[in-house]
Amino acid sequence: MPTAIATSRVDADNDVAIIPASLCTRLLRQAQAFHAADLKAFGLLLGDPDDPQFPFRAVDVAIFDPRRNRRNDTAYRAAFHAQGSYFRSFEDAGFVADAAELKTVWETAEAAGLEPVAPFHVHRRQPANFSSIDYRLHNPAFSWHLIVSLRDPDRPVIQPFRVQKSWEEFGIDETDDLEDSELAYDGPEVGFLTLDTTDAGESVTSTPGEVL
Repeated sequence: MPTAIATSRVDADNDVAIIPASLCTRLLRQAQAFHAADLKAFGLLLGDPDDPQFPFRAVDVAIFDPRRNRRNDTAYRAAFHAQGSYFRSFEDAGFVADAAELKTVWETAEAAGLEPVAPFHVHRRQPANFSSIDYRLHNPAFSWHLIVSLRDPDRPVIQPFRVQKSWEEFGIDETDDLEDSELAYDGPEVGFLTLDTTDAGESVTSTPGEVL
């Protein structure tokens, strides 16, 4: 069973994200395999728009090819470096999806009658926090975001967050000149969600302060 930690309040009506245990296991195994190959996992959780728990219930996941991460392309590299020394030290700190791959993933999901409901990405060295740069790069079209920490790859931590923000707060820039952007964002726009791993009629739920 995936490890899950929830330790704070939620400043929103919904306080639960549902990711079936079988889906959590599939996502984590792929993320761990990428991590072992020194690659960072990133993707989109998919939901059924006819589900009464949409968009907070995931039924599938699309995992991007980490070898197509555009983070170090000329158009993005300087902006990541401007977020602090951590991002200058680690070239895998950050992920920018390849536009062609993103289009294919979106079209494939639509063809299956599904819609992306939340991004997820792996922290390879950091805890399962929602960092300042995670907040700035979070797409406001999504109500939540999943973080997977593989700081200890044998004991992964998976944590969903509720996020409320506007497009005016979206993006990073090469002129930012920031430090410590990898540390947790502490604004009221972000709150922990409880993780419900309901699967085949069986439910295992994390609550604030509890580790599964």
